[in-house]
Amino acid sequence: MSERPERKHTLRSTNAERCAEAIVERVGKRIVLGLPLGLGKGNLLANALYQYVKARPDLSLHIVTALTLETPSADNLLAQRFLEPVVKNQYGDYPGLDFARDRQQGRLPENIHVSEFFLKPGAFIRDARAQQDYVCSNYSHVVRDLLDAGINVIAQMVAPHENNASLFSLSCNPDITLDLLAALTPAQRQQFVLAGEINSALPFMPHDAVLDEEQFDLLLESEPYSLFPIPLMPIDYAHYAMATHVASLVKDGGTLQIGIGSLGDAITHMLVLRQQFNTVYQALLSALLHEPQKSLRSILPVQREVFVEGLYGASEMAVEGFLHLRESGVLRRKVYDDKTLQRLLNEKKIVQPVTLDALDALREAQRVHEPLHEADWQFLRRYGLVADNVRFVDGQLHFSDGSALPATLADPATRQKLEQEGLGESLCGGIYLHGGFFLGSARFYQQLRELPEQERDGINMTGISFINELFGDTELKQLQRRDACFVNSAMMATLNGAVISDGLGDGIVVSGVGGQYNFVAQAHVLEGARSILCLPSTRRQHGEIHSNIVWQYPHQTIPRHLRDIVVTEYGAAVLRGKTDRDVIVAMLAITDSQFQQELLAQAKAAGKVEQDYQIPSAFRNNTAAALKQKFADAGAHEHLPYYPLGTAFSDEEALLAAALHYLKERRGNKRKLLDLLWQGLRGGRKLRNRFYNHLARMQLLQTNGWGERINRWVLLGALANARDLRRPLRPKSQPAPMTSERSGT
Repeated sequence: MSERPERKHTLRSTNAERCAEAIVERVGKRIVLGLPLGLGKGNLLANALYQYVKARPDLSLHIVTALTLETPSADNLLAQRFLEPVVKNQYGDYPGLDFARDRQQGRLPENIHVSEFFLKPGAFIRDARAQQDYVCSNYSHVVRDLLDAGINVIAQMVAPHENNASLFSLSCNPDITLDLLAALTPAQRQQFVLAGEINSALPFMPHDAVLDEEQFDLLLESEPYSLFPIPLMPIDYAHYAMATHVASLVKDGGTLQIGIGSLGDAITHMLVLRQQFNTVYQALLSALLHEPQKSLRSILPVQREVFVEGLYGASEMAVEGFLHLRESGVLRRKVYDDKTLQRLLNEKKIVQPVTLDALDALREAQRVHEPLHEADWQFLRRYGLVADNVRFVDGQLHFSDGSALPATLADPATRQKLEQEGLGESLCGGIYLHGGFFLGSARFYQQLRELPEQERDGINMTGISFINELFGDTELKQLQRRDACFVNSAMMATLNGAVISDGLGDGIVVSGVGGQYNFVAQAHVLEGARSILCLPSTRRQHGEIHSNIVWQYPHQTIPRHLRDIVVTEYGAAVLRGKTDRDVIVAMLAITDSQFQQELLAQAKAAGKVEQDYQIPSAFRNNTAAALKQKFADAGAHEHLPYYPLGTAFSDEEALLAAALHYLKERRGNKRKLLDLLWQGLRGGRKLRNRFYNHLARMQLLQTNGWGERINRWVLLGALANARDLRRPLRPKSQPAPMTSERSGT
């Protein structure tokens, strides 16, 4: 942390406008405002500062941020009917960002502009100004770019400590803030404002995220408001298949990084199945992994067994699924911030419960002295290796019965006494999850708030330089992150193994690079680590099916020389170290079969595959229908809920959300929409009775005019097709919320 010369009093205020004035008084007419990625933005402070500058053309405001969260909006009747009560109930008191609203309406004033280094996926494809003001930067380089931009203010939501009024947690977003504060020179810090917006709804996260009041220049004491919830999306067969392949690559005792969204939820669920319903998991492996598919990953054995040692999470985003992995006994491997201790744990020279062998191992590794010094004893106590009630005084160990013995592990009497009453029960101070930021559902935030202290202490939200880089404590990170699986999503991949994750061929940005490159790079450096990039083999666009695996593409996020493992619903292709020819053949094997021959012809035309090569018959049945049949063969439908982590939606809303997604994929294809309309019309009273509550929720039991009638018929057709009735909507452990609580019906 940078020093604070000429310490000034922290301003506390309940008035956001007064805070805005104080910021301008401190930094002057040119304000460069950093707002955290996602959840942690100080919305009230940001709005006050935005309005203050907007009214004063002689001032300038540059907002630098990422993943700006905006309340969902609708672009058609069905979406509007669905969203209105959802927005009212789940986002009712959330203070939206004024700059985001004005940007959306094209009303940003000339003296204010907004730059983002990660855009809400797909939200700004047609927004020319957002596209022009996008900053393409690796997550780990953002602090550098902020300093170059002249950042002089951070406005961040913080969590107050329950019992100590002078402590605050950066909670959901220490990611950039901690690294930025550490990078500021004393002169820069003098001209910089760290402004905290206190919100007691934010979970107080311990360890690195905690700052003292004195480290803030300004604190806005606001009334608590709801945290922005991210709705969980339904999981289809393709994502469950990809998740099964990923779960079969994850080693017990390893490290896991996953992201937000359907894929992360599916991977979480599949790892839980592997742990708690292993026979079901084994059946899915048998159905989805035939012998020729195993040849694509022959150097990586299929991981079938339950987790004994468990996993450790090191993820830039601490997603909701990690709590489910913790609850199920998967996320149980803890890491420690001492290199020698961590190495001895990895080598199994220290095990739990603690024995004298642990102390001997530390002595042999010269981590502690012989005889013991007082600093050695404090080290042993810190990590729970010795009992708290044994004191070190002048080279002797004083036990609870009043006896005192030499502080040497070579003394037989001391060893016997330590073994009887001087050892700790288990190691303490370990971390099972390191994260840079978090974002999720309202239930996720509630779970974090309600975590017992001991469980919360196992999570360390910290700077992104620790998560996304190996520089700084490199040896310790290498020891902690053993057998790492860094799992990320992609949009497309080329046959030669390059991956497209953030943009389109014409330069349009869909989202951003984020930290994907960082984890791919780590996977090529860390021993035993793998980069796993996942994508469905196809996508629907304007109602038509397109291949996500292509021969070539003008834009790339991860270049071919960093290729490692690519996963689709049809398998996992290990590409690292292979020839171009073998990479192309492996990628064809996980491509949807309706596109295989066209892609093979392109590869042959380029001379990258021999002219007489034929795709083996085992890989020529890569179809959605065949995949669905494999899940049926496994008999696992009851273990594949649409919302594996649960959902705040009622059962009616959960199915409606799936149906609207089904419709969205077919939008633009008149024939598909007419087919759905005809199914809804032909179904008549039978379909209306079956989906009576769903129509009531959408105010379509009675229709007014042909527009509402057509929408009702199309919706009924989608409802009839969007769900496989063999699959539950939610896990059995989660009861459905009452419809009236969510929809008002």
